This record gives sequence, C-alpha cells and structure tokens, in this order.
Amino acid sequence: MAMASCAFRYSVLAGKCCSEITGCRGLPAPPALRIRQSEKTATAGSIVSEHFGKRPKSRASVRARGQAEGKVAEGSDEAGSKGEVEKEGVAAVTVGIVAPEASTAAIDAAVAAAGDLSAAEETSVSSTSDESFITEELEAIYATKREWAWRGYSIAYTVQGSGPPVLLVHGFGASIGHWRRNIGVLAGSNTVYAIDLLGLGASDKPSKFQYTMETWAEQLVDFIKEVVGEPTVLVGNSIGSLACLIASAEAAPLKLVRGTVLLNCAGGMNNKAVTDDWRLKLALPLLWFIDFILQQPSIASRLFNRIKSRDNLKTVLQSVYSNKEAVDDELVEVILKPADTEGALDAFVSIITGPPGPKPDTLIPAIENPILVLWGDEDPFTPIDGPVGKYFQALPETNPKVQLHLLNSVGHCPHDDRPDLVHEKLLPWLAQLPALA
Repeated sequence: MAMASCAFRYSVLAGKCCSEITGCRGLPAPPALRIRQSEKTATAGSIVSEHFGKRPKSRASVRARGQAEGKVAEGSDEAGSKGEVEKEGVAAVTVGIVAPEASTAAIDAAVAAAGDLSAAEETSVSSTSDESFITEELEAIYATKREWAWRGYSIAYTVQGSGPPVLLVHGFGASIGHWRRNIGVLAGSNTVYAIDLLGLGASDKPSKFQYTMETWAEQLVDFIKEVVGEPTVLVGNSIGSLACLIASAEAAPLKLVRGTVLLNCAGGMNNKAVTDDWRLKLALPLLWFIDFILQQPSIASRLFNRIKSRDNLKTVLQSVYSNKEAVDDELVEVILKPADTEGALDAFVSIITGPPGPKPDTLIPAIENPILVLWGDEDPFTPIDGPVGKYFQALPETNPKVQLHLLNSVGHCPHDDRPDLVHEKLLPWLAQLPALA
C-alpha cells in the first residue's frame, strides 16, 4: 500500500519518544534533533501547521474528542485507556512510515479507526492464526499460482483467462490476493497475469537484499519477455504503478508494453520521494533518523511486529479505504500472511530506508504507449491535491496519450475499494487499445 514519515516526524517533532512504539531504551538523537523541548514544540507547530493547514492534535486531544463524541466507552480503566493510546500511536506511525504524502487527515483517520476498535489488549503481537478467512473465490486464484525462476529467486504469479495479456502489479505490503475482485472480471476478455514483486507476497525475500524500484521494473520487463511472450498492458497500484511506469519507459524501444494503467500512483518507493516542498526539506534530518532507528535490528523487529498485528492492519486499511465494507477479514489476511514469512522484516526495512527511485515526471516523456490514470479522490496517502496528484491531474492537457478519471469516494486502492468503478473505466479502455505494429 504501499510512503513518507509524516506521523513519525509528527511524533518526534512534538517531543515524543519513539520508545512509546518501538520499546527501545533511548538511542541518542542525531545533532540536528538535539534541540530544547520548547523549540521542538515550536518547530512542530510551524512546519506541520504551515504544510497541512492546522496544528497536529495530540493523542490525548484525539482521545478526548472521541469521548465527547461517545466513541470511547464510559468507565474504561487506566489499562484500557493505555491500550487504546498504544493502538492509536502504532496506527498513526504506520500511516506515517508508509505514506509519502500522508496528511494530518490521514493520521487522524487512522487514530479514529483505532479508537473504534476494541480496546482490549492482544494476547500476542504475533499475527499467526490457525483460522483462515480466505474465500473460495480467492482460494481458486491461489490454486492457479505458479513459480518463475528469476535471477536465482522464486517469483510467484498466477494466470487466468484468454485474450490480450494484462499484468497486474500490487503495491507495498500487498500481493496477488489484493487483485481478488479484479482477476475474474478481467479474465473474461484478457489473459490476466498477477505477480508478486520480489520481497513481497509469496515471492522470495532474500536476506540483506537492497530493494529498489528499478529492480522491480526489471523483474516486470523480464517477466513479459520470458513468461508472457508478447506485448502486455501493465496495471499497477501505488508503488506497483511506479514500477509499471519505469518498466514502460525502459521497455519502450522493445515494444513490450501496449498500455500502462496507474491506480493512485506513488511518487516513490518510500518517504524520501516527495521533496518538492521546502518545509519537507527541513525535515530531512528526521527522515534520516527514521532510517537510523529502523536499521537497529531489535527496534525494527519490535516495530514491525506491532505494525503487522491484525488490529493495527485493519485500522490502517480502514483509514485508506473509503468503502469500509471492503476492509474484511480476508483483506487483512491477504496483507498479514506474507508479513509472517522469513525475510519479510528485512524487506520492510530495505524498502522503507532505500532510495525512493525515479519520479513519475521523469518517466512519462519516455513512454510511447497510451496511459490510463485512475485516481481515488479520497486517497490520504497520495492525495489528488498533493504534488504527485497535481502532476497527473494536469498531465492530459499536455500529453494526448494520457487519460485521467477521478473516482468519487474512493481511497488509495481503487481496484479493491470500488472495483466496479475501476472496471467501468478500465474494460472499455482495454478493448480499444490498438495492437502494436
């Protein structure tokens, strides 16, 4: 779901310690962060309020607001209140770490969703469970899963249907299963491939591997060459969209891509991608600090275990989906299970701390095929009025190859949030694509 450090930065600037979430016992802050408490608070107020239009709310104020609105049960004891604050904090940090342009509204939404969940403490931070919430429809998709050997690694993919080929590419933390509502529909008129990117889903997660957007793009290009064997339409969500853009640009001379579909395209692999705003440039020392603490194995492991808890995942998903009914137990399991596999922690740290990769505006000029952009207008991660969203919104005026459709009341993952709206625009566009000469 695919990423910036807005909530993490928000907590550190306000003078909060990462130990509240990570459980560390006090790592020394870099020199840039060693400022007086009053200066921390002032900096937080100025940067956040100027960039987002309001001052950040404290967890206590959010909790008080929830009590006033009747969202917190009366009579909660101190332990229950502490558990609720912890959930709110973990949810806010998760949104901040993985969202490049996360607004305070996104963080507020995560906190509010956490408040709506039960305040009972989890018996274990482990997400492993014998119970499965996978439906027969998704089981049928998983039953067609295959393996492709790529550069010595095992890559999971699936294929269904017949007709012109389409390759579906998921976002950060997702996998083939995130296309559960789309594969069957698209397979009615296309040969549909869905792939797990290296380090995610059921694909290999090599230890100490340096993940980059360029590596994933190379994986897609090689997959088209070696598995699909003919020009293909690439369809991606979030960082999957960015991987598709890079692949389309790289493969242009080879005529391997017939079309590119972007569903709420990310601006980069992680929180270092969006630096167009001078206020975000001021926060670069904090982004480096986040990288620093994530590269401490014990801290990263504790944080990752909390982030991947079932309750936290559901909270975060509810904050980025507009259609709350789509955030069901099956979706949580789709995200959860790969996070419990060997190498998942290393992949998480590498993706968050690695280079952000090329920006969309540097790639579009090299792409010769038609581009369809579908954007959920209620995306808190990459909002349509953010730097990346504004770029794509203006693009059709200067680039005739690009079509843009805003999807009303849709969040960051349109294909799963409101698949009907995506299919309504995608299927006719696919049908009219010309064959490559």
